[in-house]
Amino acid sequence: MKKRSTKEIKLQAKKALQGHVGTVILGLLAVYGLNTLGTILSTNLFSGTSALDLVLSEVFMLVVSLIVGIISAGLGYMLLNISRGKEFSLGDLGYFFKNQPDRVIVAGFVLALIQLVTAIPYYYVSFTTDPGLTVDSQIQWLSMTLGLLAVSTLLNFLISLPFAMTYFLMADDTELGGIQALKESARLMKGNIWKYVKLNLSFIPLLLLSVFTFYIALFWIMPYMEMSMVAFYRDLDGELDYRLPGDGTADGGFHNWTNDSGNGYDTENNDGYRN
Repeated sequence: MKKRSTKEIKLQAKKALQGHVGTVILGLLAVYGLNTLGTILSTNLFSGTSALDLVLSEVFMLVVSLIVGIISAGLGYMLLNISRGKEFSLGDLGYFFKNQPDRVIVAGFVLALIQLVTAIPYYYVSFTTDPGLTVDSQIQWLSMTLGLLAVSTLLNFLISLPFAMTYFLMADDTELGGIQALKESARLMKGNIWKYVKLNLSFIPLLLLSVFTFYIALFWIMPYMEMSMVAFYRDLDGELDYRLPGDGTADGGFHNWTNDSGNGYDTENNDGYRN
């Protein structure tokens, strides 16, 4: 089974996005918008500096993150449908609300727990140290907290890497539980984490250039990134080695598979997978 290069993965993503960028943008806006709304509500509802306010704020954001996680999983389902040339709509965002959402909640809770644990040093320093009264001491405090925030974010990213395919796996298997999906994602990602990191890093130049467009280019870059993650998943799962309904030779013609009948294609089942 051939594993495709970053360039080939991104080419597959571009092909899948043709004519569908607007729908993907709306889906991303729904996810990011809900998350932003939750953050704003949390800030306004729990604006105090007491330990109780901190706890209530974190609990509130946990609930928000679980709800956003269900919609994010639905976005993954929609992107998979687009990539496979199947029927799709923005209604796919609510797919998991009707298909055992507890699976996504379990997986989302584990991922949220990882995020919380990695952020403990940042929260501890932020709420237990005094920034001081002088400009120098405040700058030093701000530098320290921002540094810890950066380290926490990096740690969360690195620890969560093996679980990057979790939502895609649950979209493909309605019987796959949350913990099982996390384990299966870790299995798929074994030996492929650096390839996934390289794929993400390859978008940094585009993200930097978006500054010169006043970030308007992000409306194309973000769908491009998300669809590239979908193509990466399909490649990991071996799906791009087969011809799928709606997208011709799934990898854009990199291979020419021949079955026993000699017609140049493998047989397919109703879900678009090779029999």
